[in-house]
Order: sequence, then C-alpha cells, then structure tokens
Amino acid sequence: MLGVLRQLSKAYPEKALQYSEKYYKIDDSLEIAERKIQNKFARIEFETEELIIEKDKLVEQRKSLIYITLGIITLGVFIFVIRFQAAKNRELRLIQEQQQANEEVYQLMLNQQDRIEEVRQAEKKRIAQELHDGVLGRLFGTRMNLGVLNTKSDEKAIAERIAYIDELKSVEQEIREISHDLSAEKAAIFNNFVLMVNNFIATQRTVCQAAIDINIDDTIDWNAVNSTAKINLYRILQEAFQNVNKHANAQNVKVRFFKSNDDLRLEVRDDGVGFNYAKKKKGIGLINMLNRITNSRGTMEIETAPGAGTLLKFVLPLSDT
Repeated sequence: MLGVLRQLSKAYPEKALQYSEKYYKIDDSLEIAERKIQNKFARIEFETEELIIEKDKLVEQRKSLIYITLGIITLGVFIFVIRFQAAKNRELRLIQEQQQANEEVYQLMLNQQDRIEEVRQAEKKRIAQELHDGVLGRLFGTRMNLGVLNTKSDEKAIAERIAYIDELKSVEQEIREISHDLSAEKAAIFNNFVLMVNNFIATQRTVCQAAIDINIDDTIDWNAVNSTAKINLYRILQEAFQNVNKHANAQNVKVRFFKSNDDLRLEVRDDGVGFNYAKKKKGIGLINMLNRITNSRGTMEIETAPGAGTLLKFVLPLSDT
C-alpha cells in the first residue's frame, strides 16, 4: 500500500498531500506495530531468560538439596554404624567381663575345694595315725595276751580271755565307725568338679520346673582334665539349663557325663518344645557354647525339631585336655 501511495503521489501531484498523509499515517502505524511486536518479543525473550535463570537456580537448589540429603543420610548411616558397633563392643566386653568373673568365681570355688581337700587329707592322715598308733597297738597287745592265755585253762585265764574278746569287739566297732565315715565321705565327693556339678544340679532342681536326672561316669579321671576344659564344660552346662528354663518348657531333663573311646562326652537332653535349628537364628547362648567347646578343641552337635525336644552333644578329646 505504501508503494501504491508513492506512485499515486507522483501520478497525481494535485493530490500528493492527501496521499502523503495516508502514506505517513500508514507508515507510522506500521512502525508502531513493529515496535510493539519488537517490545513483545523482547519481553518474551527477557521472561524466557528469567525462566531459564530461575530453572537453573531450581536445578542447582535441587542438586544442593540432593547432596545435602545424601550427606545427611550418609552421616546418619555412619553414626548408626558407629553407635551399633560401640554397643556391640560394649556387649562383648560385658560378656567377656561376665565370663571372666564367672571363671574367677569358679576358680575361687576350686581353690576353696582344694583347701577343703587339704583339710580332708590331713584328717585322713590323722585317722591313719590313730589306726596305727591306737587301734593297731590295741590289737597287737590283745593278740599277744590271748596267745599267752591260750596255754592256760583256769578260771582266771577264762575271765581274762572274755575281757580281751570284749576289747576286740570294742576295736571292731571303732574300726567300723572309721570305715563308715571314710566310705560316706568318698560317696559324697570323689573330686571337686563333680561336687561343683552336683551342687549346680541341686540348685537347678529348686528353680527348674522339669525333673532333672544326672549321671556321671565314675571311671572318668577328672584330675587328668585341665581346669580350662572343666570350666568350659561347667559353663556349657549352665548355658544349657538357662535355655531349658527360658525356652524349652520341658518336663524332664537328662544330663550325662561319660567316656567314649578316648573322648569325654556331655549330653543334655530335654523333652521340651524343640525348635527348627536350620531356620532359627543362633542366639548368643548357642554361640557361647560353641565357642567354649571349640576353645577346648571339641565339637558340638544339636539334634532338635519342633515338638521333639532337644539333645545337645559335646565331645572333648581326652588327649587334648
């Protein structure tokens, strides 16, 4: 249209002013429209740049937030691991201290039994001296006198023989009393470890709901078993009864110490609820028993099933004890 108006102004000079006004009016409107469009595009570009900048800021903030979150999570996990390990270490230290204290108590009890044994041996020595110096002397004197009286047959000799026979009866009664005391003592305890086990079982019979049957092979030479192995066996027995009291709900418990070939064996059987050993997570009690028997170069075996009771088997080679 602007080109037409320019041509009309040249073709019709008399109307050039009119055409020029329209030309300038249209040109101005075009310029204004173009400026508006330019301003609009400039605004759009500006707003777009602002959006891009804001987007970049949001992306950076999101990255920062992710990094901070990851850092907090990592720090939390690190703190949790440290606290968990510290708690585990404290638990292990407490267990070790408890075991050490128990072993010290056991050792003190052994020492006490050793002192009792020393007193017992001194008493036996005294009794032996009494037998030698008293009973044997009386027997020798009576025998000599009876030998002399056997050559006589008068009433006085007969009366004296009766008196010496009464003396022999008195010596016989004295010997019987001493023998009875020694036999009772031997039956009550033939070594310290057996006394410890029997005392423990006696205590368990007062707190355990199950009936307890114990059998200890008399042929076991406990003096040949070292103290560490006996301590481990005693602690294993304690742990086994702790499990029975807590979990087994048993009516009967049987304990056996016996020899098999060159092995010392301990078996603890109960008729309780049992458990699935393959699926059950091993508790600290089972782990402690396994560690103790392993420390003595022995083995541990568990036979159990839900509703079928539990049998614990421990084997110690006597050659290593």
